[in-house]
Amino acid sequence: MMTSIQPNKVTDDFLRFPFFYHMTHKDNLVGILQHGILSHTDVFARDDILVHDISDPSVQRWRDREEPVYHHIIHDYAPLYINPKNPMLFVRRDLQSEIVILKISSDVLEDGQHVFSDGNAASRDTQFSSNPNVVTDSVDVLNAKVWKDYVDGKRRRCAELLVYPNVHPVHILSVMCSNNALAKEISLKTDLHIEVNTSMFF
Repeated sequence: MMTSIQPNKVTDDFLRFPFFYHMTHKDNLVGILQHGILSHTDVFARDDILVHDISDPSVQRWRDREEPVYHHIIHDYAPLYINPKNPMLFVRRDLQSEIVILKISSDVLEDGQHVFSDGNAASRDTQFSSNPNVVTDSVDVLNAKVWKDYVDGKRRRCAELLVYPNVHPVHILSVMCSNNALAKEISLKTDLHIEVNTSMFF
């Protein structure tokens, strides 16, 4: 059952995660730099943005429902991960040479409404809150090298920050990719810092 945790003092554990992350296909980067990270709903409602969808349709259908904090449809939020090296990226490991991970400033919390989840927002077991303390019980698996060593690790490793209605481009700090060829290609599209970081990929 989807539940909501009431706000309380932020734990020190959560402060280990000063950034948030969004993974996307390289072809979506130009649109994101112009318009920001949009929600699933907004992206597919427009015809002026190139979309190369890397999401899993079987998972996405479970996000077409309300979260219990602000009662927005989960698809109406821009999704960010706390740790992008997670089951979602593992499933798309065959596309890693074309995937980029955007590093997002924590200043994004000052814009609009936001909801934290203690795991994959598509899961019925996931808890939601406007306060990051909801993520506390997932900290160990978020820090771990392998999520399989933890009970409910696959769900918890996909803990999220959902931002409503979007993430403005000003909050994008850098672009991470898995190889030099992609880094060179991206450098022609943006002045953002570009980092080849193989440790963030599989």
